[in-house]
Amino acid sequence: MKNKTIFLDGENLSIQNVIDISENNYQVDFSKMVREKISEGRKLLEKQINEHPEIPIYGTNRLHGDLKDKDISLDLIKEYQKKYIKVHNCGTGKALDIKVSRAIMVIRLNSFAKCLSGIKLDTCELMLNMLNRGVTPLILEEGSVGASGDLIPLAMIGAVLIALPEAEAYFEGRLLPAKTALNNANLKEIELGAKEAMALTNGSNFISALSIFAIKDTENLIKTASVSAALSLEAIRGEKKAFCKLINDNSRKHKGQTEIAKQIRFLIDGSERMTKKAQEIKLKNQSESTVGERVQDRYSFRAVPQVHGVVVEALDKLKETLEIEINSATDNPLFDFNKKDKNTGGIYFASGANFHGQALATVIDYLKIAITSIALMSDKRSFSMLDRNLSYGLPADLAKNTDKADGGLMITQYSGASRAAECRILSTPSSVMSISTSANQEDFVSMGSIGVLHLKKIIYNTEN
Repeated sequence: MKNKTIFLDGENLSIQNVIDISENNYQVDFSKMVREKISEGRKLLEKQINEHPEIPIYGTNRLHGDLKDKDISLDLIKEYQKKYIKVHNCGTGKALDIKVSRAIMVIRLNSFAKCLSGIKLDTCELMLNMLNRGVTPLILEEGSVGASGDLIPLAMIGAVLIALPEAEAYFEGRLLPAKTALNNANLKEIELGAKEAMALTNGSNFISALSIFAIKDTENLIKTASVSAALSLEAIRGEKKAFCKLINDNSRKHKGQTEIAKQIRFLIDGSERMTKKAQEIKLKNQSESTVGERVQDRYSFRAVPQVHGVVVEALDKLKETLEIEINSATDNPLFDFNKKDKNTGGIYFASGANFHGQALATVIDYLKIAITSIALMSDKRSFSMLDRNLSYGLPADLAKNTDKADGGLMITQYSGASRAAECRILSTPSSVMSISTSANQEDFVSMGSIGVLHLKKIIYNTEN
């Protein structure tokens, strides 16, 4: 399977494709047609720059950000690329997992495969070869604000491509200077040309890559959460009817609710504790008033489909948004090399904001909030099972024998409460936390980069 090749065309990259290339080491390539279109586009862009230097093109023959009106002379364009990458290569924090860094590269290359960026084919070839030969840039977690693209993380890829002395990359299990890693893989660094530094760094690919692996983790979490809820119901001899088709299929057709209820029904099928007969048995620690059929359980037990189901639907929305995002051209400006523009004397191009991470940031926040609800529900059930007044006969603190110095499991709920409380804090929406940047030229940013890191921690906390 490792020899399988996935071809990037800018249109058909799937979430699973990204995982297969970045984690399962599938090969990646461009078709002959994509290569030809990239090469032809590059020729037209260079012709435009050389023949019409008076026509301003952002980040190409003009500087970036608040300095967008300042010219770059033709003889300094290559020097500008190096300076741009060097100054943007300023990430901090923990290193990303290798699979995430690889996923970022895959998504960036797929954006180039749309042939709207004006990048050189040689630059793409080096990135393809790095993926296929296992050279992975060191990318640090912190620094992006999720607009103008994930500038700082993506610049750390650019720093390896041009082998800046401070850049590092993984190769064969070791973290090496970029130049050494490339040489060990029989690769050579490149010199970036006009527009390429901008093309490499404009895009929400850091957010997208982390989101893809968050999807995998959330899918596993949903299953684990259903098992946890079912075991809790079994422990308290819960009411089954809350999960029946009348409630969850016929009367309220939320996809997530229906799916979770089906999972719970499967898990509790055949239970001998969740029966009227079992509920009529008075356990040693049970008060008389709680013996027998209880009509309905607390929300944290009976509302599992309604609450956990929201995660299913939030996850679907994130998948839908990601499938669009990873098949988009997200740098700035973009070029239509098939369209002439009399105002430029050559190709048609436009500056915009496809790099902006708000579409992802908003749905990431939605998923953060939904998963936090699972964490809070789980904590409530733990609390109930440890409290002798709420557990329908379970021993206080689940202590088996207090006469033999068994102090029970009280402290486990503390651990869960700590994680649930942190989830509450982390689930505060990041997408409304914009801080102006670049002298107010970039005055509303998505902070999706922070949101997706919070999502990662929320998933971890909820799992544990």
